[in-house]
Amino acid sequence: MNRIRISRRMFAFVLLLLASSSAADDGVFDIKYPNVVIAAQGDGNVSLQSGPATKDLYILPGPNGGSVYMEDTDLLHIIKIAESLPPVWSPHAHVAFFGTFKGEEKVDLKLEAEDPEGRALKFALVAGDLPPGFKLNGTTGHVTGVVPDVTTSYKFTIRAIDVHNKYADAVFKMETLEFDHCASNPCLHNGECTDRTGGFFCNCTTTYGGAKCEYACSNNAVGIRSRSIIPDAQLSAYQTYSSYLASNGRYSASGYGWCGVNTDSWLQVDLGNITRIYRVSQQGYSSSQYTLAYTISYSIDGNTFQKVNDTNGNEHTFSASTSTRSYSLPTPVDARFVRFHPTSFRSRPCFKVELYGCHVYEI
Repeated sequence: MNRIRISRRMFAFVLLLLASSSAADDGVFDIKYPNVVIAAQGDGNVSLQSGPATKDLYILPGPNGGSVYMEDTDLLHIIKIAESLPPVWSPHAHVAFFGTFKGEEKVDLKLEAEDPEGRALKFALVAGDLPPGFKLNGTTGHVTGVVPDVTTSYKFTIRAIDVHNKYADAVFKMETLEFDHCASNPCLHNGECTDRTGGFFCNCTTTYGGAKCEYACSNNAVGIRSRSIIPDAQLSAYQTYSSYLASNGRYSASGYGWCGVNTDSWLQVDLGNITRIYRVSQQGYSSSQYTLAYTISYSIDGNTFQKVNDTNGNEHTFSASTSTRSYSLPTPVDARFVRFHPTSFRSRPCFKVELYGCHVYEI
């Protein structure tokens, strides 16, 4: 049986109250005194007991664990709060060490604290900052996130709080290490690897391209033939004949290709990014209308264009016909915009085109 001890002074006070007590009609025994009421609820009782051994007065709740109120305050509840202990963190140093983690590592840490009374705890960040992207679940006590790809440390304070709002704070430290993405030598064909936050960059020093220098640029189609790679809006032309639109000038496309009017006409492709061009393919579509020869100009910004020259510095001419023809450029060029200029043709300058190369990435 739980007992609450009242001192002798309190006992004298209770006797004084008894002197002015009266019975209530609702079955609650009231001891009235200015601004003070002690009541026993109908489903419980209050026993005032003193013993010769202790010479103290005890308040005993009823068999159902009733309450003892003074005014509107449950004295038993107050005493429970007073007697409860704050949460206890698992043994740790003055600055608890979460550990050292590599960048991009997924982390799920469980805070280790207990309530001496065995009840659930809540957790809150009260000082410092968690690593960017990390979260504290105040109910479960889990700290989760993806480790930032930097070498640094984070210090923060977390508070464990019990049902009586008693709490205990713990200071934590977490170290992060930048992940070396080049450690696995991801770049192929002698590509030079540069570590970056969140990844790596391969500088392809040979005629290979791709994120890991994995393919030969001269065999890598930039995708003019695919609308999902080069949309119609990135194909344009000057002096187009009738309905033979620039969007029809895709290599291997079914139906007719693009047709110009004369040697002033040109077909332009916007690659969407700077690409190193190694090779070009041309395709005819009609034995009565086709290009015999053409030149190529290119630009980075779409305003200033240069001609593709041969190894002697003269404008290079590419042969064309009704069939498919593919040529390597005398020297690879870096371009975003590429124009095809027909220089001779039969009936009308018409063709379909594709380019081959690799995106140019800048560190």
